[in-house]
Amino acid sequence: MGEPIQHAFFLLLKAGLWGRELSSAPCFPLSKSQWKSLLSMASNHTVEGIVFEGMRRLPNKDLPPKDVVLPWTVRVDRIERSNQWMNKVLGQQVRFFHKHNISACLLKGQGLALCYDNPLRRVCGDIDWYFNTVDDYTRANQLISEAGIALTYTPGFSCNYIWNGCEIEHHRKMIDLYNPFAYRYLKRMEMEQFENRKYLEVEGEQVVLPAPLLTFVQVNAHILKHILSFGIGIRQLCDSARMCYTYHKQVDGNELKATYRRLGILRWVELLHAILVKFIGLPKEYLPFALSPDIDADWMMEEIWQAGNFGFHDARVDLQQERDRNERVDVVGRWSSNFRKYVYYAPMEAVFFPLTQLYSRYVK
Repeated sequence: MGEPIQHAFFLLLKAGLWGRELSSAPCFPLSKSQWKSLLSMASNHTVEGIVFEGMRRLPNKDLPPKDVVLPWTVRVDRIERSNQWMNKVLGQQVRFFHKHNISACLLKGQGLALCYDNPLRRVCGDIDWYFNTVDDYTRANQLISEAGIALTYTPGFSCNYIWNGCEIEHHRKMIDLYNPFAYRYLKRMEMEQFENRKYLEVEGEQVVLPAPLLTFVQVNAHILKHILSFGIGIRQLCDSARMCYTYHKQVDGNELKATYRRLGILRWVELLHAILVKFIGLPKEYLPFALSPDIDADWMMEEIWQAGNFGFHDARVDLQQERDRNERVDVVGRWSSNFRKYVYYAPMEAVFFPLTQLYSRYVK
């Protein structure tokens, strides 16, 4: 992680994410081709809006040329418009669920965007809904089908569809953990934390968000799920860092640590915390509990860097074949490699993740 463009990338990322001013650094100024490479890196990890914020904090002499800044500005404007459009879709969906007396909880996405100083600069993905009863999940899916919208069921007890041009996902599970011995404990956690739910107001509608403690577990477990499959983007690391910063006074660190230990992912979270502090710039005092000393997380950051957002930019696999077939390639090989890397940090998840993915392909 020592190349000049990478160094510049992380300087700008931290400046944009935390609102830090930048004086001149040895890696600046960059050439036009270097700026284009940096922007490509930011796009691969879906953080071009955040890095743009950092770029604007550079001294004038270190700014990129106009023919780099102008298309970048257009791209950031498009990100902002996408967020505004997604908020409208979110309001439509909430009204739809309320009309049919269905209780839905928003996961990640626009709820996490609230943790940012400028939520509109965060690249938005899809809308994820969790239904805490199987009946609500089944009924919501049925209503969508009856409206003439095609549903696609996916591994992990979820489904997706397109609503007014926006990708929506329904989930039977709030937290992406696959150890079956933890299911009862997770459900009990949800019930105990029910009264601590948060709310987001969008388009005049109240959107339910998970309680802060559940948000910590849900967000970091979601990162682990993608790490075990094909990879994760730096945007997801930014989400986790901003979550820590925003909610650090709203959770009991000892309780959260005990929860991670009970779920068998404490070593994984400690590894993630080391990355958030060293590479994403989270001040360590905003971690929910003390950073463990002497954790080497550089290798994991290198893996994340190479794979890109959800593994879609991983040059170690045949990406052209993946695009041509419109499906993942070398699935077993990639899962096996990740199993070996992460089984020490989250043993039960490393074992049960692929088993659950295979089993749930045949269960709606």
